[in-house]
Amino acid sequence: MKKNLLLIIFLNSLLILGFTSSLFAKKAAIVIDFDSEDVLFEVNADTRNYPASLTKIMTLYIVFDYINKGKLNYDSQLSVSNIAASRSPSKLYLEPGSSIKVRDAINALIIKSANDVATVVSENISGSEKEFAKLMTSYAKKLGMNNTTFKNASGLPNRAQLTTARDIAKLSHALISNFPNEYKLFSNTEFSYAGKTYKTHNKLMLSYEGADGIKTGYIKASGFQLAFSAVRDNKRLIGVIFGGDTGSQRNKSLKIIMDKEFAELNIFPNVSEKKIIKKETKKIEKATYSIVVGTFKYRNNAEKQIKLIKNKYPVSTKDKVSNIVLIKVNGKQLYESRFKNFSKKEAYTACKRLKKYNRDCFVRL
Repeated sequence: MKKNLLLIIFLNSLLILGFTSSLFAKKAAIVIDFDSEDVLFEVNADTRNYPASLTKIMTLYIVFDYINKGKLNYDSQLSVSNIAASRSPSKLYLEPGSSIKVRDAINALIIKSANDVATVVSENISGSEKEFAKLMTSYAKKLGMNNTTFKNASGLPNRAQLTTARDIAKLSHALISNFPNEYKLFSNTEFSYAGKTYKTHNKLMLSYEGADGIKTGYIKASGFQLAFSAVRDNKRLIGVIFGGDTGSQRNKSLKIIMDKEFAELNIFPNVSEKKIIKKETKKIEKATYSIVVGTFKYRNNAEKQIKLIKNKYPVSTKDKVSNIVLIKVNGKQLYESRFKNFSKKEAYTACKRLKKYNRDCFVRL
């Protein structure tokens, strides 16, 4: 009976993922046992694909290595160039000539997946992002990532930047093994910088029992990616999935596969505890959240942004109050365009909808 149930779960996971055995399929997945490094599940694990922001796992690996070798420390200041500041979102909107501490850069890469910060790190370590990419590739080869080539530090589109699900699993395993203390940072779900609080992109980590990292990724050419780690009953599994059609579909697919592999090890989630948490969350949810849709130097630009969002995206802001809020960042006054009176769920849904149209949006409590 148990084997039949596991077979049904397995077949459902394949249907949801839409996998084929094609060597050129964009969709791929792998799950490995952390302790033995045995492969428990794989489909198209050696298919090359764009790593998107999973690239930042290697950027962070090198940062951690440099810290351990004494070449950097958490309070080191990293200078921001014009090139770094010009990187497209997701970003912290760092200004040219400013600087950022290594500890803040690490959090920005893990939680915000900031592309400008990735370039800052690369330039401060290697002089240029091109040279840093060569360093990344050399690290990859040493870790046995034989099907991986890096061309930038962030994962922004580059046709020559390629990897596989198996190689990302190797990288995730190496980071957790070689930098166990630093890896704990991946379990953080938010961080604050320059007056703003940023929430994790790794939504599955918030709901999956035992989850403690690692990293999400997305560009249009790759689909939605996720490298993921979870520990149940002292057993850690690492899962990687490529080519999700949406973030939620990617998360659901990997959850099914991870659950299946834990089940085959006779490890099951604590269902009753999850139900209690969900009920409590619903009770305390209030309409006290705001969304920020832009930050500007001049108030009139902030006002224009409010009008634009209201007119072009009425579904996201219907019946919500708009306001302009003055904030200070590094001693400078800036104006935030906000809409308020959201519940937590409404706020994140609104931002998710706006981001589909390449609009900046983040949630404030």
